[in-house]
Amino acid sequence: MIATNAQSILDARLRGFKPSELIVISLNGSVHVKNHVTLALTRNEYDWRWVRDLDICLYIDSSSEWARTLKAIALCRPAHLNIWNPADQWGARVYLRPTEEDIECAKPVALWEFELDFLPWLDFQNNDFSVGRTYARTPEGMPYALDS
Repeated sequence: MIATNAQSILDARLRGFKPSELIVISLNGSVHVKNHVTLALTRNEYDWRWVRDLDICLYIDSSSEWARTLKAIALCRPAHLNIWNPADQWGARVYLRPTEEDIECAKPVALWEFELDFLPWLDFQNNDFSVGRTYARTPEGMPYALDS
């Protein structure tokens, strides 16, 4: 099963195309943004392989159990993964990293159990995101604002 509204992205990926814009995955129902929005429910298990190498932002709220969904998305290796809580106006960059035990025990990488790590956005980043500033990335991955 894939998230609602993700089929068009999956179809494009199967034809060799990749969206260049940030893709929003909402656990909060419909959101009104210019970007492509897919809808997911935390109680469902989805196939997230279509997110590989894409810019993804998971819209969450404080009351939902979003961590399992976020980790499932992260394990599919999006290029950039962020979370955004629109009600509380905060976001964070999300990283997938091996656990300390995985590294210390010298397990093969295929057996690692990864965990999530977060880098909270700064106040200006939260503000920029909440007012809908548009960003792009340089070939090296550095974001820059397209509008002022």
